[in-house]
Amino acid sequence: MKGRKTIKKPNIIISYLQCLIVVAAFLALAGLLIYGSKAAEYGSTAVRLSGTSESAMNSSITAAFNKEKVTSQDIAKLKQQLLWHYSATGQLFEVYYNQKMVADSSRTMIMHYSPETDDNNPKLYFFELADLKYLQYFDTPEVLKYKAVVPVIDNSDGPVLSPKYNEQPVIEISVKEAYINYETAKFIPVSVNVYDTTDNNSTEAKITVSIPVDKNSPELEGYEYIKVTGADRDGYGGSIEGYESSGAFYSGEAAAKNDYGIYFGYKTSDIKVVPFDEAYKTQITILNWILAALILALPLIPASLLYNRRKRNYEIFEYRRKTTDAMAHDLKTPMAAILTYAENLENHTGADKQEFYVSKISEKVWQMNKMVNNMLDFSRGENASVTIKKSPVDIGSVLADAIASNEHEITKRGLSVNYEKAEVTVNTDKELFAQAVGNLINNAALYAKEGSEISVACGSDKIVITNVCASVVENAEALKQPFAKGDESRKNYGSGLGLAIAENNLTMLGYKLDVKSEGDKFVVTVRL
Repeated sequence: MKGRKTIKKPNIIISYLQCLIVVAAFLALAGLLIYGSKAAEYGSTAVRLSGTSESAMNSSITAAFNKEKVTSQDIAKLKQQLLWHYSATGQLFEVYYNQKMVADSSRTMIMHYSPETDDNNPKLYFFELADLKYLQYFDTPEVLKYKAVVPVIDNSDGPVLSPKYNEQPVIEISVKEAYINYETAKFIPVSVNVYDTTDNNSTEAKITVSIPVDKNSPELEGYEYIKVTGADRDGYGGSIEGYESSGAFYSGEAAAKNDYGIYFGYKTSDIKVVPFDEAYKTQITILNWILAALILALPLIPASLLYNRRKRNYEIFEYRRKTTDAMAHDLKTPMAAILTYAENLENHTGADKQEFYVSKISEKVWQMNKMVNNMLDFSRGENASVTIKKSPVDIGSVLADAIASNEHEITKRGLSVNYEKAEVTVNTDKELFAQAVGNLINNAALYAKEGSEISVACGSDKIVITNVCASVVENAEALKQPFAKGDESRKNYGSGLGLAIAENNLTMLGYKLDVKSEGDKFVVTVRL
C-alpha cells in the first residue's frame, strides 16, 4: 500500500529548473528540425546548382564543337567561357576534341578584339595569351591589389559558392597594344590597362602595365602588331583568371559525336560550395544566442504559474493542517476537563460537589459549542453562503449592545469601557454587522490587560476600538488569520476565529477591517 503523498513547500528554483528542462528540450528539438530542414534544402540546391552549371557549359561546348572544323578561335572563345564559368562557380572543366584535350580551366589571359572595318557586321576574334611567362608582369603587388576573389552567387538564390583560391588573381584589363596571330589565336601583350575589379563604377584605369617585347624576336613570327583604338574597360581586353594547374576531375567522360562523326566531351569537378554552417555562420550564431535567451526566459512564465499553483496547494494544505491542530488543541482542553469532572461524578463524589461538577461540565460544553458555532460561522462566511439582507441599522446601538453582552468578561477582568453612544445609521445587514462588532468587542475584552481601559469611538466613516495589551503584538495583521492567537492568550477561552469571522462579515458587507499595534495598544478600525 502506497503511503500518502506529502505536500512539500514549493521552491521557485526547482519549478524553474523543471520548466527549463521541458522548454529547452522542446526548443532544441524544434531548432534541430529547422536546422536539418534548412541544411537539407541548402544541400539539394547545391546539387541542382552543380547540375545547372554543368548543363550550361555543356551547351556552350556543344555549340563550339558541332562543326566540321574547329578553329583556334573556337578554342580561345571556349576557353574564355571556361574561365568566366570558373570565376563564377569554382567548377573546373577539361574539354576534349578528337581524342585530345583542347581547353581547360587553366590560368591564362583572353583578349577579344574586333578590328575597325567598313563592314556593318565586324567579326569578333578571341586570342589566348601566347605564353604564361607574360603573367609575371601581372603578379606584382601593384596589380594584385585590384584582384577579385569573391563568389558570384547570392545567398538568396542558393548556396554560397566557395571563393576561388585566394592566391589566384582575377584581374579586369583592356589591351591597348599587342601582337596577334589569327591562325593560332594567340597574342602577346605590349601595353595593358588594369581596372579596379571591386569598383564597378570606375571607368578609369588604375595603372598601365607595359611588357618589354623585342619586335625583332623570332617569337613574333606570324604575329601582327595592333594598336587598339578606344580601348577601355568595356571594350577590348580580357582578364587574368583561371586555375593554376589541373584539379581532381571525375574519371567519367561526357562524350558525344558532332554532326560530322567527331567525338568531343569534357570532364568536370564538383562545384565548390561553402558548407552550410560556414555560409550561415553569423546567422546561426545569432539564432543560437536568441534560442539560448528564449530557453532561459520562456520557462519563467510556466515556472511562475507552476510555483503559484504549488504554493496555493501548499498553503491550503498548511491551512488545513494548522486548522486541524488548532481545533484539536482548543477542543482538547475543555474535553479533558469534562472527562475529569465526569470521572469524579462516577466515583460517587459527595452531593455537595456534584452540583459544582455538573455546572463545570455545562460550562465546558457551552465553550465547546461556542467554538463549533464559530467554526461554522467562519466556514459559512468563507464559502459566501450567507444571504445579505440590508436595512437601516443604528450602529451606535449595535455597539452598545455588544458592550453589554460582554459585560461579564469586562467585569471579571476589571476592565472599563470608554464609549459615548453615537447616533450613526448605515444601510447594512444587522445580523452580520452585529456579529462582527460583537467579535471585535469580545476580542478586546479577552486580550486586554487586566484593569485597563477599552476605548470605543464611532463616527460616520469608521469605528475605532482600542485596548491595552498585556504584551506587545509583533504582527497584528497575522491575528486576522483563522485560529491565530498569541501565546499569552491560550489561557483564555477564545477560539482564534473572532477576528477572522469579523473580517469575513465586514468584507461581505463592503467594509474594511484594519488592525495594528501601537506600542502596547492594539487598535482595530472598521472603515465604513
